[in-house]
Amino acid sequence: MSLNSKLSEQIRWIKASLKTDYADLFKRYGSLNEQIQQRLVDWQHKIRLNLLQKNPFIVHENNLAKSKTGTFDQTLINDYQNFCQQIGRPSEKDFWQAELKKNEKVKKDQKSLLLKLFTDKWQQQLDHAKAQWYLEQLNQLRQEFLTGVKQDLDLIRQLAQQLEQFGLEAGLWLDNSIGNLSDQNIEEMKRWLNYLSQDKTAKQIAELLGKMRQIEQSEKIEQVKQTVYMNNPKVDINSREEIIGLRLSKDLEHVLPSELALMADEDTSVLFDLKFLESKLMCFELQGIIYEDAPVEITVEQTTKDDETLGPMILCIDTSGSMQGLPENIAKAMALFLGIKAKSQNRSCFIINFSTKIESFEITDTTGISKLIEFLQKSFHGGTDAAPALNYALEMMGQDNYKKADLLMISDFIMSSLSEDVLDAIALQRKEGNQFNSLVIGNTFMYERLKTHFDHEWIFNPHEQKIHELTYFTQNL
Repeated sequence: MSLNSKLSEQIRWIKASLKTDYADLFKRYGSLNEQIQQRLVDWQHKIRLNLLQKNPFIVHENNLAKSKTGTFDQTLINDYQNFCQQIGRPSEKDFWQAELKKNEKVKKDQKSLLLKLFTDKWQQQLDHAKAQWYLEQLNQLRQEFLTGVKQDLDLIRQLAQQLEQFGLEAGLWLDNSIGNLSDQNIEEMKRWLNYLSQDKTAKQIAELLGKMRQIEQSEKIEQVKQTVYMNNPKVDINSREEIIGLRLSKDLEHVLPSELALMADEDTSVLFDLKFLESKLMCFELQGIIYEDAPVEITVEQTTKDDETLGPMILCIDTSGSMQGLPENIAKAMALFLGIKAKSQNRSCFIINFSTKIESFEITDTTGISKLIEFLQKSFHGGTDAAPALNYALEMMGQDNYKKADLLMISDFIMSSLSEDVLDAIALQRKEGNQFNSLVIGNTFMYERLKTHFDHEWIFNPHEQKIHELTYFTQNL
């Protein structure tokens, strides 16, 4: 059996094993089938090259190829003996030595026959040894590959379970998660989401923030082509309901009385017979009317309501020293929840991690959850300056894909005041339809300063498990 055949057999075995152990995942998430298939293709290509490069019988294959065009001599016997020693099989040296002595006295054609016998034996042993080596290597490599894939699928299953507990769509993240998740990613996600599961108030505020902007409806009048069925009259020539005229025929049932009168006289009856034969009798023409439903295309005006799509989301997460501990973990848990929610709602989402400097991360169609978790694991633990994060967010709002965005800043707001330039830029972007929201974690905040910065303001005290929502920005003016 060739190497390609052996590889195909191994792949069939791997597929059967995965389909049996992870039938639930493959049924729920069809994209996994494509990902596993691609990994198998890549693995097959890699293993084929690997085995060809590590083939321990290359030297012996070359020696055998040379021997087929050479002469049967002591060098060939020695090469064959070395080969047999390598694979642990008897070389039958005495037999071939005896044949070599006989070979010196035989004719040329008999020498060729002995060489073929020798090389055939060598080829047989070589094929058997290679097949055995391929089988051992493939079994080992298959098990290593299968173990790795199963570990990835186990992590995918854990990921799905964690996300679905919170009503989040897991399938959106699977395309870019398999092979990239780690136990640490899952444990970190569990730790953050546990804050939301154990603290109902925290989950409530997270869900509330996920609906920051209510869906607006707009009305429009549009012309729509519709097909209606109308009851139209249609002439039915087979129906005999009314007289519509005269016609020449030999239809005796509807012949005119004046024509029938011709039969009363022997002289004129011949004329009647002649007109009958020529179908020239004057007859009544009759028809009827039937009604049929026929499709007719008409244009009508109708009013429709369109749901405007939810706008992009920009999250500014404070990871300064004052947030260290429970506040930071809750902030990251909410950022994880909102990031996943944004992707499920097909919303653009940009996350800014800030202290006195910033790092940013954009959730795209190709972003895997492992990358999101890795980003959220980063912390600065320095001082707090919201201005760089807000300036960066304001720049993003100038881009087409982040117009009419919802900005949410999660912080304890233990920071210096914002400059007038930043506040003016916020006011300008607010006029463009962008919204600015804040979530204060803890009970230490500066109300008089905050109330004119944001459209919505929430205060969450994790120790008291209470939420306070401040009045809208527009109501404070």
